[in-house]
Amino acid sequence: MNVTAILRRVDWLLVTAVLLLLYIGERAVKAATVNDLVGDPGFFDRRHIIYIIAGLGFASVAAVIDPRIYRRLFWFIYGSTIGLLIIVLGFSAARGSQRWIPLPFFTLQPSEVGKVTMLVCLSIIVADCVRRGITGWSMAIRAALLMLPPFALVFIQPDLGTSIVYVAITLTILVVAGLPGRNVAILGAAGIGLVILVLGILPTIGAPLLRPYQSERITAFLDPQGGSPAAYQSEQSKIAIGSGGLAGRGQGISQTAGNFLPEHHTDFVFAVVGENRGFVGSAVVLLLYLLVLWRIGRIVPRARNLEEAFIAAGVFGLVMTQVAVNIGMNLGIAPTTGIPLPFMTYGGSNTITNLTAVGLAIAVGIRQERAESTALGWQERPRRYVQKALQAPTDAA
Repeated sequence: MNVTAILRRVDWLLVTAVLLLLYIGERAVKAATVNDLVGDPGFFDRRHIIYIIAGLGFASVAAVIDPRIYRRLFWFIYGSTIGLLIIVLGFSAARGSQRWIPLPFFTLQPSEVGKVTMLVCLSIIVADCVRRGITGWSMAIRAALLMLPPFALVFIQPDLGTSIVYVAITLTILVVAGLPGRNVAILGAAGIGLVILVLGILPTIGAPLLRPYQSERITAFLDPQGGSPAAYQSEQSKIAIGSGGLAGRGQGISQTAGNFLPEHHTDFVFAVVGENRGFVGSAVVLLLYLLVLWRIGRIVPRARNLEEAFIAAGVFGLVMTQVAVNIGMNLGIAPTTGIPLPFMTYGGSNTITNLTAVGLAIAVGIRQERAESTALGWQERPRRYVQKALQAPTDAA
């Protein structure tokens, strides 16, 4: 496919929405960090712009590459991800976690890279299951076995937020693959039971699985007046958002610029938007995210094969989970888990990862079968789509 054909097929509405979110995020990072480094107010903003440019480059490459090549590279992708997640455990901990590999001009966070590589590998495995007639629990178990090693390696770093995203990606792909509703309900009940076990039973019997600060982050939102650091972050975030009013307070005179809100350019960048741009600015951000999710979601039933449909579904689950949890913790209705806000949070690994994921979705959309574009819609049940997709010829490996 030549460059002209690719450009004609690109979903420019999706691209525009992502670019607007990048711009809003860059403005928020600049406003929040103007007083963070004495003598160099633009330090974080300059680095963030570099990350955005790099991320757009990776997204462009991902959009151009034919997704069918990932099947041939499956074991290389999977093995490399596991290798990086093991290597990072050998580096010294930063702020209590072993998540980063220091490079000359960049700090790599393998768990962020794994979000994209694992959704690709998972899509291939689940597509194979569907083609071979492996459904229900058998399919779910195979997907879980694939995801378990990277999940465990991320969990012990410890990085609870990213491990949650891995689970969400897996469940999203399984649902689109036609996992029966009763199975999903059982998995949900098992998840609730696991939370009760980890937060309630194990600490009581003297065998805690989570570190104290992790448990505190999860439970602090239930007791915002408890005085814990996590509760303080949540309270300051709500104060910042509430002080923005309808149209915002503008930049430079804000609670976040005054460093009252910890992690204002990373986990709580949405609070910066709420304070500086008010309800109107926050609503615009939410609408842009809905637009991004809609455009990615409509790619799923139009993909030319099962692997690519599940890749788009995985990207949908990746973006949706991060947006929901991050904005939830900014509003004080979800635990503070360290999950970044896609396209807006400061940081090289998460910016590049999320933009690359969008590039993958665009790659699938570019190569969608035009004959199928009106045959199915997002409103169709996932199982019906899978049955129809199985009737299409299987791509050669």
